[in-house]
Amino acid sequence: MTTIEKTREQEFVERIERLDTDELAMLRRGCGERDPVEGRCPWFITHIHGAASEATAFLVASLLAQYKTADIRVGNHRIHGSGNFGITWKRAIAGNDSKSIERRFHILLDADYDPWSGDGDLPYRLRQMVRYAASKGVGVDWPNLLRHVRSWNSPTKCVQKKWARSFFSNERPEDATSQEEKE
Repeated sequence: MTTIEKTREQEFVERIERLDTDELAMLRRGCGERDPVEGRCPWFITHIHGAASEATAFLVASLLAQYKTADIRVGNHRIHGSGNFGITWKRAIAGNDSKSIERRFHILLDADYDPWSGDGDLPYRLRQMVRYAASKGVGVDWPNLLRHVRSWNSPTKCVQKKWARSFFSNERPEDATSQEEKE
């Protein structure tokens, strides 16, 4: 029998998914704040377990909480397969030819973020886009998003490049996940 080791990121996401309805609602209301205390969720600190800084963990958890609790319970808040936020956004806007919606992605890639303090415009941009994706029934690869937000300031801009490759590729949105799994 083979057991699959879960990453810290996967374990963190699963802890958030198991929160009760009231706790998810508190995270939802706290979205946009820089840390759990400012977001009126000081209890949240006990759920981090080294997965990321408080600010980054709170950001990702509060983004996950933007999905309806019923969708979280049945897994509809997750992307099927693995992928990055470029795939999520591509799927979310599929069939929409609005240049302003596509432009949001360009702005997101240029967003600033300090993963330790939570400062910058990345949280605001992601919150808007995650809410849009949720409204379209498009999920997110949450463990991957946590890793990527944590690495947002890499000098090589590797996260932004991955997201851009996924978003701007000529693949159909539903085929993009399989390409991401190969990388």
